[in-house]
Amino acid sequence: SSPNENRLAYDDDSCNQKQFSFAIALETSVTYILIVTTFSPNLTGAFWIYVSGPDNIDLKNISSSSVIQMPYSSAVLSNYSSELNTSSQTYSRDCRKSNYYYETIRMNVVETGYYALISSSNMNTFGDIYKDDFNPMNPFENLLSQDYRSCSYQDFKFIAYLHTGTTYILVVTTWSPNMTGDFSILTSGPDNITLNPYSSYAQTSL
Repeated sequence: SSPNENRLAYDDDSCNQKQFSFAIALETSVTYILIVTTFSPNLTGAFWIYVSGPDNIDLKNISSSSVIQMPYSSAVLSNYSSELNTSSQTYSRDCRKSNYYYETIRMNVVETGYYALISSSNMNTFGDIYKDDFNPMNPFENLLSQDYRSCSYQDFKFIAYLHTGTTYILVVTTWSPNMTGDFSILTSGPDNITLNPYSSYAQTSL
């Protein structure tokens, strides 16, 4: 099984609040599955889910062995290569430790659809996708999706539904602070994605 397949968003404790929290744009007529689990194994207890937004969301407990397959082309359509080094920008990826080197990449989507984005590196890479912009002072703001290692590999992998006319920012960083090295981003899907270095905020090393 692959619990990272089709994942749109992930959260642990939203900067030390001990509970997960999502701020995410959801579309009508799309099936979304919320998985509630724990940070450590063998933990049990009651929990509540609170939802706010423009209208009610119907939450139902489901039990199904079926897997929703999200179709996307397996052909590599885009390839972006760069490196993280001691001159790269740094931030606190998890709101706990600092000095994570990172690079921001703007993704220009020319056709709406499902895309796969995969990293290739000797580092343990960590990836985040943001909508509209990325604020290194608040790494959970505008966060759409997050991935690390794709279950068994040191590279991240996303399968995400991306829209034309929307600004997406891919942040490439590492699992641990102070890691440097080369990396490549491979994308596949219904059309090419243009990947370009991106900088918006007046960023200083944290």
